[in-house]
Amino acid sequence: MSKRRRNSRIRRLGETGPNSETEKASKEFWHGPGLLPDAPSKIQITEDAAAVIRSLGEPPLTGQEEVAEHYFDAVYQRSVTLASALAAAAELVGDDEDDPTV
Repeated sequence: MSKRRRNSRIRRLGETGPNSETEKASKEFWHGPGLLPDAPSKIQITEDAAAVIRSLGEPPLTGQEEVAEHYFDAVYQRSVTLASALAAAAELVGDDEDDPTV
């Protein structure tokens, strides 16, 4: 490809040099403008994983309410277990004296 043709192609595709806007945006995205944010607050692990869901009432599965509730409870408990493990790995599990509203 001749030099003249390659230059016209570069102009058509936009500026690709070291000072292009795309490269500037990429550097700003990956390197960020400043300091890291504050650490998140500690979390409390719930004892009753399905409390909010149960407050909505029976599952609308005619004839299968008890079985559905059993499996839903199992899924909710498993999700709490996994979330607790992730929080513990990140050292985000709070003690009883930690205030969850902070």
